[in-house]
Amino acid sequence: MFNLQVQPRRVAIYIRVSTAEQQMEGYSLEAQKKRLLSYVNDNIGLNLTTKPEWFYSDTHTGSDMNRAGLESLMKAIREKKFDAVLVLKIDRLSRSLKHLLMIFEELEKHQVSLISMQENLDFRGPIGKLVFQIFGAIAQFERELIKGRTMMGKLASAEMGNYTGAHIPFGYISVRNPSGRGKKLEINPEEKQWVQKIYDWYNYEGLGSGQIADRLNDLGVKKGSEAMEHYKFSPWNERSVATILMSAIYRGEFIANQRDEMGNLLLEDKWTIVAVPACVSEITYMQAQYMRGKHLHAATGDLYLLSSKLIDMTLPRMRRFIGIRRQKGGISYRRKQVEIDGTYFPVFEIPGKQLEEWVWEQLRLAFKNPEVFIQSFLVSEKERDLQADKLESELAHLRSSHLNGELAMARIDQAYESGIYSEEKMKERARLQSEAMTKIDERIKEVEHELLKVSITDLEIKKLKDASESMKYNVDKVNRAQQKALCNICIDRVEMHRRRINNKWQVDAKVCLRFNPEQLSEASLRVRTGQELTEEQRKDLDSKNDFSGGDGQNRTAV
Repeated sequence: MFNLQVQPRRVAIYIRVSTAEQQMEGYSLEAQKKRLLSYVNDNIGLNLTTKPEWFYSDTHTGSDMNRAGLESLMKAIREKKFDAVLVLKIDRLSRSLKHLLMIFEELEKHQVSLISMQENLDFRGPIGKLVFQIFGAIAQFERELIKGRTMMGKLASAEMGNYTGAHIPFGYISVRNPSGRGKKLEINPEEKQWVQKIYDWYNYEGLGSGQIADRLNDLGVKKGSEAMEHYKFSPWNERSVATILMSAIYRGEFIANQRDEMGNLLLEDKWTIVAVPACVSEITYMQAQYMRGKHLHAATGDLYLLSSKLIDMTLPRMRRFIGIRRQKGGISYRRKQVEIDGTYFPVFEIPGKQLEEWVWEQLRLAFKNPEVFIQSFLVSEKERDLQADKLESELAHLRSSHLNGELAMARIDQAYESGIYSEEKMKERARLQSEAMTKIDERIKEVEHELLKVSITDLEIKKLKDASESMKYNVDKVNRAQQKALCNICIDRVEMHRRRINNKWQVDAKVCLRFNPEQLSEASLRVRTGQELTEEQRKDLDSKNDFSGGDGQNRTAV
């Protein structure tokens, strides 16, 4: 007789928990270790052996490969210290299929098998490899499904008007949605005052994010009533202040999905945007973004308030002016000499100081008295309500007509199938009915577009009034850099007209502000719907925006 003794399989034991799993029954490191050790001792037929120093553990998420315990295990495998690795479940090694396959390839390379206790599998040979890949793929597929369902649930909640962010931002508190599901944001009045001060310090005192953080710390301001305890009492820093200055929440918009479930950045017209109470006006927020983008807290140098804003409207094709320094001091704006279609047009130069002062005064007056500005463009509120009622009534009639048209099409088909209509008569009736329905559908789109404009116009009027409340006490205090920021935000263009009268040039100017609610409505409409205006709509909009007022040289669109 021969006494054939088989060498025991040296098995390393790997255990892992995420931070959230540490307190879960059966998932703690100690619980996993106990169960796996019993598995080795109880399954004598597997011929397994292990040692205390062959235990490797991590407290880390399973989607990250940078784990000290796992790295030590893989190093020992490369040194051929083990014949097998034992885990409670496959996902203890990794939750990523890509990472699992990388680990398995490394195990195969060094002839080390993988044993999963809960799946009751020993991945040895080609069958084991196949099974491993199947299980890994299923686990990955399940996680992607969960991720997709989570994203869809989040968006569905956002579309109900809920706030779905991970943390409650400074300046707000969370309240239960009246519908009973989800939460909404409400203003925390005390914190809102600090948010407004942060924006004022940044926009009007020229303080940077770090300086504002120092001031908040000196004043003992906490980071939010609903913040986590360890965060609430931590000091302000440059990053936490910059977050407030950049977040669209403070102007009244929570963007629920700038990225898809794969992490890819979405186009703006695909975003789901939830309205929340604003802490600062639209203009205050936009001014801060402009200041951040242009680094206006640095040395300002020569600032031309109307850079890229002045347009010569007397040429066959419009040309812009550029700001230049004058040899005798001061600045001016110049449109260079140009030849268009064989016609020569001389230089058009305008002294900068007088023009800038006049344009700034138009902007200042719009902030000071927004009601006058609004009435320059819009009919009365009562007339707007009547317009909305008329459009809604027409829309209801059109939708009813569309439904009747679909029923008529069905009757035509039925008459043909019953032999009442010949094929020729059926086709002719169907053609006429289709043409009628096409006209109805086109009108439905037009009425829906007009209704949306009316609703957005009301929102833009509110924004202008909010901006006025924020700016009318500050607008007389701003420095030149801040004037530049506000001109860039609020002025669409300044149209310059020059004509010769009695051998002298007379120059007229017209300021077109971005506060025109109808202009803003069209811009908002395109952003929210992803639609572009037709040429007919664009011409109609231009005709509505062609307002002027005042006498003499200076004319303005306010």
